[in-house]
Amino acid sequence: MTIRWGIIGASRIAANAFIPNLRLTPPNQIVAIGASSLAKAKAYAAEHNIAATFGSYDELINSENIDAIYIAQPPIFHADLALAAVAAGKAVLVEKPFATTKAAVANFLANAPADHLAWEALVFAFHPQTQIAAALTTELGAIKHIYSHHVYTAEKPDDFRKDPTLGGGALQDVGTYSLRAAQLIMNQTPKLVKAEAVLNEYGANLEGNAFFEYPTGATFHMHWSGKKVRDKSLVIEYENGSVVYEEPFSPAVTDYVLVRQNGSTRKIPAGEKTTWQHALEHIAQVLAGDIAPIHQIKDFSLLHADLLEQIDQVSRG
Repeated sequence: MTIRWGIIGASRIAANAFIPNLRLTPPNQIVAIGASSLAKAKAYAAEHNIAATFGSYDELINSENIDAIYIAQPPIFHADLALAAVAAGKAVLVEKPFATTKAAVANFLANAPADHLAWEALVFAFHPQTQIAAALTTELGAIKHIYSHHVYTAEKPDDFRKDPTLGGGALQDVGTYSLRAAQLIMNQTPKLVKAEAVLNEYGANLEGNAFFEYPTGATFHMHWSGKKVRDKSLVIEYENGSVVYEEPFSPAVTDYVLVRQNGSTRKIPAGEKTTWQHALEHIAQVLAGDIAPIHQIKDFSLLHADLLEQIDQVSRG
């Protein structure tokens, strides 16, 4: 069964991540691109060898020749586009963050068809490496503390990621990775203890820290920045050891998880497939009826948006 994908948005993330990885994961196939104009769609299609083009998002969404849609637009548009897509019977994979407010996620969930299939493109959730931290509690004891950061500098001076009216800001863009990692590991609702941030010239959340406490007593510290050299970190402290992820969010075949216990260390290889390949293979298997879906928007995104909103509000004073 071929899974026919359309793309909403002639974006860099689609070109750099979604398209090359989807072409490595049969039976997925890219069949169409929809952009803000037909000329833009045709130019993108020619560059990336995509057969069908649409000059509006609605045309692509309502095409009978598409099974699933990847949405790569600024975050402020994600929830509405996703709702239109699932209402048209399409499965959707939506770039992160899925929405800029808890209310937007709640509106999507209230109005989407009961049997909708929708995922947020925090695709590291599907990588087996991500499951290691929780699994190691049987060996290392309870988790006591998690630290994670994701920092970078936007490549383009006019990048939408700097504009809060479009859902920009480093908290939404990269802080979201650290937050989702902790939620996947702990699977509990934490309490925000403290948050602090620096805003950019447009009022977007540029850099900051947030501190949480979980019902078990475990603590979590996350740091995000949009003005540093790109770097990522995930460290988990247990009762009887610790775990360090060399590359927590997009591991390559050469990456590993370092496990430390009683003065000794060992490495757990990340594996050969990318996070995107794992995610896209999962979606294809779900659409083929072979497995049940996991990590859907309805499973994580409401609490995720709520916590991001809390961080932003508290850090602004």
